[in-house]
Amino acid sequence: MTSRSAAPSEGGRHAAGTAALIVVVVAFSFQTGSALGARLIEHVGVVEAVWLRTAFGAAILALAQRRALHWPEPGHRLSFAALTVSLVGMNTFFFGAISQAPLGVVVAVEFLGPLSVAVVGSRRRLDLLWVALAAIGVVLLAGPTSSVSALGLGLALGAATCWGLFLVFAKRVVTVMDPLPVVTLMLVGATLLLTPALITTHPSSMLHATPLLLGLSVAVLSSAFPYVLEFIALRLVRAATYGVLLSMEPAVAALTGFLILGQRLSVVEVAAIGAVALAAAGASWTSRDASEVVEITA
Repeated sequence: MTSRSAAPSEGGRHAAGTAALIVVVVAFSFQTGSALGARLIEHVGVVEAVWLRTAFGAAILALAQRRALHWPEPGHRLSFAALTVSLVGMNTFFFGAISQAPLGVVVAVEFLGPLSVAVVGSRRRLDLLWVALAAIGVVLLAGPTSSVSALGLGLALGAATCWGLFLVFAKRVVTVMDPLPVVTLMLVGATLLLTPALITTHPSSMLHATPLLLGLSVAVLSSAFPYVLEFIALRLVRAATYGVLLSMEPAVAALTGFLILGQRLSVVEVAAIGAVALAAAGASWTSRDASEVVEITA
């Protein structure tokens, strides 16, 4: 890439513009899928909703593969297993959180995961500013003027923790395997892990047209489709730039939560979401290790 003092090339500007457009599409696709996921939970429950999204996503991506899938080599299987477990935790916590709290709030809190990965180990004062800004956002969401319950906030923090771990293990795995097979195998493994929990619930509730259609829609909008676009965007710009663009997701989540679910946010909650989004954008842009992080939302 050119230096900051130099004028960006025409190709660089075109790539950045294309990446920005892709991220906007990904954000609206993913958050629309998440909003429909909240509707799906109303029909079948959290575990069933997560299983449907994961299983349908695995099936779609498996059918899209042009070559046979192979499990990771023995030396990489532990990292792959940790990646799959973190995905299960992230999605389960996330779906649990959106059943308890507004979508925009949950997505904002979840961004604490990537933020922590971006600034961990840093000794720069500027990074401490982003941490403090994010902390202010969470304190506002936990305050007496917020409509977010302790359970909803706790589940969102659980999703954030799992997302941070997911990014760490994703970086290790995608350096030795192509991303698309990784995502496909990861979803297959996650489906297998979720199946015992599914059996203990009431899986028969899924065997109706509405839950199945919603599950397929959620899988397409928040798994299969955005994954492919994200990989394209990451090839066009460095991960730091992509992370800044991705920080618009809490605002998009708040908008889709309002349009699809009728969720209204207070002024304090909007300010808190803005604080966390700004912290995520700032940390992505200024972190020395931002270019090392692979952003894959799941």
